[in-house]
Amino acid sequence: MRHFVGLRIMTLLLFFVLLVSSCATGNNKATDTDFGFTAEAVSEGILLTFSNIPSDSVRLFIAVQSWDDTGEMGHYNRISSFADIRDASFPYGAISSFQLERVKETRRVIFPIVQTGQKYTISASVQSRSDLDNGTEPVFIEVEVTAENGIYFNRDGVQFELNDTNSAVTLHSMPLFSSDVVFHAQKIGFNTVVSVMDVGSISVGTHHIPAGLSSDGLTWTFEPQMTNSLRADNNGWLQSGSYYPAWSVAYANIVHDDIVWSVEIAKTPIFDFSL
Repeated sequence: MRHFVGLRIMTLLLFFVLLVSSCATGNNKATDTDFGFTAEAVSEGILLTFSNIPSDSVRLFIAVQSWDDTGEMGHYNRISSFADIRDASFPYGAISSFQLERVKETRRVIFPIVQTGQKYTISASVQSRSDLDNGTEPVFIEVEVTAENGIYFNRDGVQFELNDTNSAVTLHSMPLFSSDVVFHAQKIGFNTVVSVMDVGSISVGTHHIPAGLSSDGLTWTFEPQMTNSLRADNNGWLQSGSYYPAWSVAYANIVHDDIVWSVEIAKTPIFDFSL
């Protein structure tokens, strides 16, 4: 099991996604419990079966990751999907599924968008209201599984473009899924990732800059709002005058069994970001 420093909500609700192999010193961590889960390949995709979800938890966050066919295992080559499952008392932030009470009862969640023969790394964490109020960082539990069946699409057929000024992205074509899927009302989501060597990454999404989303939901303008926000507060990670690798990602928001999964469908080439 590896510990992951998860999504920390900061000023301006900027998400810092730290994918590190050990816990950073000096940070409060969620209380260790017997919370856990297993992952099993089934006909619908990947079945997650949870155990010991704390009764006071208000958030269950699940991340599903695989890697592209380049053979590189870096952050850029990671293909990520996630579900943010919450209690109705915690409605803030990105697109969420208010199905936590049901999951506590059934202990089951299915991730449906998988490629046969692909290995997936799945991590999950739970947080109580006290954890969230106190800024306690969740501890992620991780398992691996190889998919046997499910719904998939050809990523090469998705056209996703960053404009010449590195300020907006446009999705020119939708993925063609192997079976019918149900989309959330906000069909597509976007984010832009700034990678900071040996520290982690800063990810700014459409829920941080909703005004940048076009009326058809296929273009998202993230500048100058993203740079202005990071100049005001980036926790000292980014230095003015330095350049950092960055890229934008498009997600399809798919509803399966009343759970919303944000499934990565495309990313731009890497570009330089500077304050």
